[in-house]
Amino acid sequence: MPLPIEAITPHGRRTSQIRNPPQRIAPALADDFRNIVHTLPLRNQHTVIDVGCGDGFFTSLLAENQARVVGLDNSDAFLRQARANYGNRQNLEFLKGDVRRLPFDDASVDIVWSAHSMHSYPDVPHCLAEFRRVLRPGGLLAVLESDNVHSVMLSWPPDLELTVRQAEHQQIGDEDSYIGTYFPRFAVRLLGDAGFEIPTRQYFLINRFAPAGDDLQLFVQLYLENLFERTHDRLSDKMRSRLALLADPSSDKFLPNQKSFHFGSLQVLTLGHVPNA
Repeated sequence: MPLPIEAITPHGRRTSQIRNPPQRIAPALADDFRNIVHTLPLRNQHTVIDVGCGDGFFTSLLAENQARVVGLDNSDAFLRQARANYGNRQNLEFLKGDVRRLPFDDASVDIVWSAHSMHSYPDVPHCLAEFRRVLRPGGLLAVLESDNVHSVMLSWPPDLELTVRQAEHQQIGDEDSYIGTYFPRFAVRLLGDAGFEIPTRQYFLINRFAPAGDDLQLFVQLYLENLFERTHDRLSDKMRSRLALLADPSSDKFLPNQKSFHFGSLQVLTLGHVPNA
């Protein structure tokens, strides 16, 4: 479970100061995500909503072909950031809303997009049914997700990785608690239950090798710090020290600076269509 807000990371940051790693991966992999978004059948006349839009990164990619795009989030902080980043585009707007009750009429939207947000939804089956409600006949749901095992694959020592992963997953809970975190494994059943036609899945393997760029270095640092925050009380002193050094830019063990560094991420795009009337 996450540590209290007063917990300290290996480099003295309070947990409240650590930015959310999933929000930081987008700048490092922008071209790859743009290519994934451009596989969608977007049209200028389409109305598209980006549910759980966060800082608006994916919303901006969806808007590149001039479709009308609405980014939706329930966080005022994220919406302020999104509007500051992308609010000057005429075909793009950001709204505050609840994923459990989208502020759209029945059958009023052409495409619903959700990226890296399933883990934050309070009731995934209900949210999928809500996506189905607002989509027009023939409309498309597109969900981009990974899971905790394949979202970030790094060239770190296997014994350390296995130890940290075991600590990370000690309190995995039942299916209701992890169905969003491991969404691609349940996607076909869940979309079928929500009334979508037989879903399809596309797999995209993203790779980066040394030297790591600045954005990727920062992402890996924050990712490892976040792992440290969530697992250090279940690690031995030796393992804590090793993990802290991998995440420390001032250390000669800093993972992104290693000649053998590589990063991989398996992204899964699940598509579900609403039957035509």
